[in-house]
Parts: sequence; C-alpha cells; structure tokens
Amino acid sequence: MSARAIWKGALVLGQHQVPVKLYSAVQDQVVHFHLLHDKDLTPVEQRIVRKDNGREVPKEAQRKAFPLDAERAVILEPDELDKLEPAADRTIELLRFVPRGALGDQWFDRPYVLGPDDDDGAYFALAQAVDAKDRIGIARWVMRDKRYLGALSVADGYLRMTTLRRAEQVLDLPAIRPDKARTPSDAEVKLAEQLIDSITGAFEPEQWQNEHRERLAKLIDAKAKGSKLRLVKPERKEPTGDLAESLRASLAASKGKKVA
Repeated sequence: MSARAIWKGALVLGQHQVPVKLYSAVQDQVVHFHLLHDKDLTPVEQRIVRKDNGREVPKEAQRKAFPLDAERAVILEPDELDKLEPAADRTIELLRFVPRGALGDQWFDRPYVLGPDDDDGAYFALAQAVDAKDRIGIARWVMRDKRYLGALSVADGYLRMTTLRRAEQVLDLPAIRPDKARTPSDAEVKLAEQLIDSITGAFEPEQWQNEHRERLAKLIDAKAKGSKLRLVKPERKEPTGDLAESLRASLAASKGKKVA
C-alpha cells in the first residue's frame, strides 16, 4: 500500500525554507468490531448519559471538568478550550541540532517520513547536511489543532521526523546495579554471549508476525465459512530460577534451528 501525504508545509531553518510533505511511516493494524445485542444481533451504540437518571446528554450540553479534590472541580467552557488551541500553521520550525546519541529510546513516539515538495534540490541538500553532521534536529509544528515536538533525522537519504514525548512524560529511573551476591559469573556471561550469537542474523521484520491478530483472522475466516476452528489457549511458560541452567537450555534449544 503506497503512503499518502497527511500534511504539507515547509521546514524552516533561520531564513531558509524547504517545502516538504509529511507521510506516516507506520500503519495501525487494530481489528475493529461492531457491537451487537446478543439476543437478536441488533447493533448497539454508546451514548453520554447522566449518572443519576440515565438520560442522554446532547454534546452542546456537555462540559469538561478538572477535579481539584473529591468535592471540587474547575468547569471549562468550550470556547475557553478553543482559545487554548495553537494557531494553524504550515511550518516546521527547527529549534536546535543535538548529537545523535543525546536522545534515548524513551523520548521517541511515532515515526514519519518527510518527502520533498517541488524543491528537490533544497530537500536533498538539507538531508545530506544533517546526515554528514550526524546530528538530530529538534523541531516543532502544528498539525490538526495540536502542537508537536519532533526529532529530525536522516535514513536512506530521506528526512525522517519522529514525534517526541515531553519532558514531563519521561521518567527518571533509579540506577539499577546487580546485587553483590548475584553479580554474574564469567561462566554465566559467556553462556549469555553464546546464546546471543546462536540467534544472531539479519533483520527480517516480516518473520515476526502479530500472532494474536493472525489467530483472530483465522477464527473470523472460519466462522464466515461456517466452519469450526479448534482453539487452544497458549500456555504460559514458567521461568526457572537458575540463570545458568536457563541459558544452557535456551542454547541447546536454539542449536539446529533457523534464525527467524
């Protein structure tokens, strides 16, 4: 399936502008269901109702409230919330360039591809410059009434933009160190290295499918054809307590198997 541009504008670096188109680099594969009543299979729907009497509340009569405590809340009017939305804009503002290793995985959210829009020369010149400097550009832009923060990078000669989580979303984790009594021995480390080597191979993402989605698709297909599918719930494998023994068993099981 070919990707379609979901947004277009210009990358702005100082006084320099590069026209670009934004493409989503991933596609959600969520299976959507219709809700039916079990007695006669009539479609059912969700509605907003009052908790005290169950009467439906139309959208224009709904208000959002932020709770202060168990008894108090701040009521927000629709026009107040509308005025908080950022102004519509068609520019991606580059704020700063940082070393590529400055951002850990916890900062990255959703990936996009930035493609050229008319001015190919300016686009590929910027892509080559970012790649040569081995840096990531921190950028911000407005899309669909929402302000985004992103990281500009280069892959396969094309500009990529990955939305970033905000500072308040990323947690500071305590330093994790092995207890002195359980510091791994040289033998355990060597076994772990052998296990890593035994399943090392090329990156082939098509080999690792969504098993639950595949099982669900088979069930739907079988029921659509009037067939019955024997369902077996996967059993959870109980872990063993001995690290070295677990590594040896894993290593033995991996021998002779093709790396998927």
